[in-house]
Amino acid sequence: MALSEKQRRQWERFQKKMVVTKDQKKKRASLCEEYWPDDCRRTLKIANELLEHVFLFQLPWDMEQTQEPVAFPKSIDWKYLFHEDPEFIFQMNRHRYWLCLGQAYGITGDERYVKEFVAQMVDWMKKEPWTDETESLTWRTLDAGLRADYWVRAMALCADSQAVTEEIVQRFLEGLEVHGRRLFQNPKTGFSKKSNWGVMEYAGLYLLGFLLENDEYMEKARKYLKSGLHIQIMDDGMQWEMSSMYHNEVLMAYLEVLRIARVWNDKPFSQEEIAIIESMAYVTLALQTPTGHQPMTGDSDDTNVRDLLSQAALLLGSGRLKAGAFRQLDYEGIWMFGIQGFETYENIKTEALQPGLVTFPCSGQAVMRSGWGEDSSWLYFVNGPLGGGHGHQDKLHLGLWMDGEEVLTDSGRYTYKDISSRYLLKSAMAHNVPMIKGFEYAKSTDTWTFQALPQCTPGQIRKKGEYLFIEGAHEGYMAQGTLVKRRIIAVSFDLFAISDTFIGTVPNEIAQTFHFGETIHLSMAEKGAEGRGHGCGFDIRSFSEGKPAKIELETSMISRHYNQLGERASVSISGKNARTLTTFLIRRQGNESVEIISEPVCNGVNGQSLHAREGEGYVITTKNRKTGLVLLHQEVGNSTDFNGIQGMYGLGRTMVCRLDQKPDHMTVLQW
Repeated sequence: MALSEKQRRQWERFQKKMVVTKDQKKKRASLCEEYWPDDCRRTLKIANELLEHVFLFQLPWDMEQTQEPVAFPKSIDWKYLFHEDPEFIFQMNRHRYWLCLGQAYGITGDERYVKEFVAQMVDWMKKEPWTDETESLTWRTLDAGLRADYWVRAMALCADSQAVTEEIVQRFLEGLEVHGRRLFQNPKTGFSKKSNWGVMEYAGLYLLGFLLENDEYMEKARKYLKSGLHIQIMDDGMQWEMSSMYHNEVLMAYLEVLRIARVWNDKPFSQEEIAIIESMAYVTLALQTPTGHQPMTGDSDDTNVRDLLSQAALLLGSGRLKAGAFRQLDYEGIWMFGIQGFETYENIKTEALQPGLVTFPCSGQAVMRSGWGEDSSWLYFVNGPLGGGHGHQDKLHLGLWMDGEEVLTDSGRYTYKDISSRYLLKSAMAHNVPMIKGFEYAKSTDTWTFQALPQCTPGQIRKKGEYLFIEGAHEGYMAQGTLVKRRIIAVSFDLFAISDTFIGTVPNEIAQTFHFGETIHLSMAEKGAEGRGHGCGFDIRSFSEGKPAKIELETSMISRHYNQLGERASVSISGKNARTLTTFLIRRQGNESVEIISEPVCNGVNGQSLHAREGEGYVITTKNRKTGLVLLHQEVGNSTDFNGIQGMYGLGRTMVCRLDQKPDHMTVLQW
């Protein structure tokens, strides 16, 4: 059956606007082989496996990666339920891996890759029509939006092959028509406006509107994409679902819309809306770890974001974003933007990035870094809203890197299946947070929802010279009559005090949990615990109302990628019938000694000492410094308004000083 006049016109428009010629592919492949040889090898590995109908999802931005290959020796079962996890079906039916077939064809010129691409496409269309039965499995709107984009990008690399016959062109366009109808008729209007689904759905419909010459598709896509920016993105640039991975998936979809808009000479967004997209990219930049990865907050994997930042820098013309991205345009970026994009990226002048503190008040996040190299130190704090189904109970969570080595980290997600590990990894217990021991402050109802939605209470975040102060609280234990407040005091990246106060009813036992990176090994010491990594070393000392607290070494789960589970060291710190726990983590070099003494806080006017429940004082002595710290647990006033330790006084609730430098007052971090 011959192409209709409309289909022929659509194909000609597609060839003119999007198809990559043999010469262009050769140049792109040459650049990729020069700058990204590992990515080329991975592409060819995946493509060769696909020739044998072997599926292993390990592309960097595969939302649900797999760790075991699945082979179909004869016919592919597109609804195969692997390990009872429907996410395997969803990932398989997004067809992102078809990009590898197109790229492998561009690298090698081997027609087998195109033949496999078209064979799988025809097989899928035959077996998986859009019906009432398939729309919740192989035809979910999220996957249809992503799939439409991947089909088009793969075909753009394969269209000049002899395997792409007129019949294949017809089937391809017919398949896109079905995708267009599915996305246009999407019944989940409210859900799509507030969810990452909507952005990925309508990014696909936006592209199809141009290819299929359908103004209604384009109009609806623009409407939903614009509303998504105003509804979903907080004023500080973070996507509201509080998962760095889904924030980046949404950013990626908006960047693809900007790319498609350039190809078809369209302007879907106002300058204000482009600024929102740019603010999302700056969040990704600011949150990245020293190795350029996203933090594993919420349902997030340990994924490198520098490729995404490279594409954002190119599309937005930002030298600041380029400074946190790859030096050359990334592998996928070269395939998408070609030689011209590569050269444009080369000519973007990199702006110097500064170390220091960055805060995100709407999402409750803060990052302090010593620099932007892979050997830098990095501190992360979050005390934000839950953020929907992808959020975890991570209020007051702390992450830490020292000299390029991960010390304290999140636990990841592992799975969406309704099994115990899903609930554990979502829980407060899996995060570096304060707890009433043995009690989750918000238990899960199911794999996506919680029984309660306790609010966080924003506090102060400030940097004063070499001192950093962070405060936050949450209402998770208000049913028990207790408000939880955390204070973090950092002295450069050498000393960290994490002090938690349980205000109101005194619990039977309070606790702190800390989870470490896999390279960190812990051991008990005379007065606490010691940690050693490949390059860093530190002491852990803990106190409850000024007295030594109980420290227990444990192990816990960590999942850096979906379907991947490991083990690492953890610490549980607890105190009975107490209101406060304060843990110190002090960097140490070699065998140098660390001494921490709990001292009563003394009033500088009447000379009286405060009770430990009114205030705690500590003197921390290392080889290079002697630090005094005062933590008041009440308001400053009445007869306790000028307090300190070892003759150093001040008028604050949280104060610090360098005792070895003999100052005449304490530095107030919190008045």
